[in-house]
Amino acid sequence: MCVSYIGGKSKISKFITPYIPKDIECYIEPFGGMFWVYFNMNLIEYPNLKNIIYNDFNKLNVNFFNCVKNYKEFYDVIKDYHSQKSELFYQFQKELFDNNLQVDLLKPDYHIASKYVYLLTQVWSGINCEKGKFIDLKGKYKSKFDTFKDKLKNEKWQKLFDKINIVENMDFDDIIKKYDSDKSFFYCDPPYYDLGEKYYVNHDFSIKDHERLSNTIKNIKGKFSLSYYYFEELEKKFPKDNYTWKSKEFSKPSMAKSGKEQSKGLELLIMNY
Repeated sequence: MCVSYIGGKSKISKFITPYIPKDIECYIEPFGGMFWVYFNMNLIEYPNLKNIIYNDFNKLNVNFFNCVKNYKEFYDVIKDYHSQKSELFYQFQKELFDNNLQVDLLKPDYHIASKYVYLLTQVWSGINCEKGKFIDLKGKYKSKFDTFKDKLKNEKWQKLFDKINIVENMDFDDIIKKYDSDKSFFYCDPPYYDLGEKYYVNHDFSIKDHERLSNTIKNIKGKFSLSYYYFEELEKKFPKDNYTWKSKEFSKPSMAKSGKEQSKGLELLIMNY
């Protein structure tokens, strides 16, 4: 979205979106994260699109999107939070990742969302904000936190927020089964096999979960595209004779270290059409 997030597709969403079928009626991301692929779609190209569904297992993400959908109310709260204050950053980090924190998804909590985006926008891009350190811009650059606040007031972004008509907090298997139809499209971006699961916040994603995911999406009525890095078992799960494979090399900002060049990765997109 307009916020960096671990595993986010801000850099390569333009590689992914051209492969999304144009005749779909329902767009779903079972692993929504910050919804970068959706926000880089040209919605004019999807005249039949009726439902745009965000889902994530992380309640902080879900609450954030419930607040984004009510951007005027969100802005009224977040405007009073001032960026680039390290003491606030570490205070919010301690509060939000306390094991006793309760996130009630029955109504948007704008203060929790404001604190969460405060953390996401003031760590190194793509780093887990639970463990990340505050980045002091020393007045040289505009904070991404202030940029996000501006987007809440921006008509272009507001139109995109308005089109998100369903926000869910479900297991991927449940969300896929709930919204599967021959007019549904699922973009699946799970924590990557034997790598990404240890980097995410508030949930684990095991090898068994990868197995559940492959078994589920191979049996749906709708279409899916699936993002992964390559691993040996992948061709057994999705043989190239039966599925379409595309790939693109990209930089991995979450793996970067200060003073060193970002490492490269080969992003795979696997489709059942």
